[in-house]
Amino acid sequence: MTDQELEVLLTERVEMFDLKKTAFITLNKIFSDNSENKDFFNGFIQDEIITKFDGFEYLIDRRHRDSIIRTKIGLYVESQDWLDNIEPIGYYELETNLNGDVIDDWFVIEKEKYLKDIGIISHFQSMNENLPIEYLRRNHIQYEFVSYISMVGTLFVSKQYEDTGRFIMRAYSNLAAVDCAKFEKEYIKKAKVFLKMISGYLVKNNLLTDSLKKELSENKKLD
Repeated sequence: MTDQELEVLLTERVEMFDLKKTAFITLNKIFSDNSENKDFFNGFIQDEIITKFDGFEYLIDRRHRDSIIRTKIGLYVESQDWLDNIEPIGYYELETNLNGDVIDDWFVIEKEKYLKDIGIISHFQSMNENLPIEYLRRNHIQYEFVSYISMVGTLFVSKQYEDTGRFIMRAYSNLAAVDCAKFEKEYIKKAKVFLKMISGYLVKNNLLTDSLKKELSENKKLD
C-alpha cells in the first residue's frame, strides 16, 4: 500500500464517522455551557475566540492503551504578529476509538488574556536590568517602592486586580514621599512606565471598582 492509498483509507474512516462535525458540536456545547463563566476562558471573550480545524491524528500500538483517533480544533485570537493574522491560545481535542466511539475530550486554553496583552514578564526583565542590587536591602530607602512594584506584578498575574490597583496607589504615594531623584534614573523611568501601563489597562478593561478606578484616573502621576 502506498502512502497516498493509506492516507485515502484513513481519511475515508474519519469521514465515515463524521468526527470533525462531532468535535465542533461538542466544542460549541462547551462554549454554551460556560458562557457565563468569566474564568473558564482565561479572560478571553467567547466571541473573540476563533476555532479552526487543525487535523486528525491516529495513535496506534500504544502501550497499555487502545488505539485512538484524535480530532483537533485550534483556538485562536486575531493578531497581526502571527501567520494568517491569528495567534494560538489553546485547543480542543476529541478522542475516539477506531470505531468512532468517543473515549475522552480535552479543552485547553494555554494563555491568559491579560498576561498576553501586557507581556508583564518582559517588562520586569527590562526594569531589572537597571535595578541596583542594593535596592533589595531593607535598610535602603528605595526598598519599599521596589517591594510595591513586585506586588503589583504578582497580584496582577494572580488576577487580584483590585489589590493590584491598591498597590499601584501605594507605589505612587511612596514615590512622592521619597522623591524620584533618589532612584537610578533609567530604573525609575521604566518603573513609572510600568505603573502607568498597568493602571491604564485596569481602568480601560473595567477590572476595578468605580472608586479605585476614579482614584487611579485622577492620579496626577498618570499624566
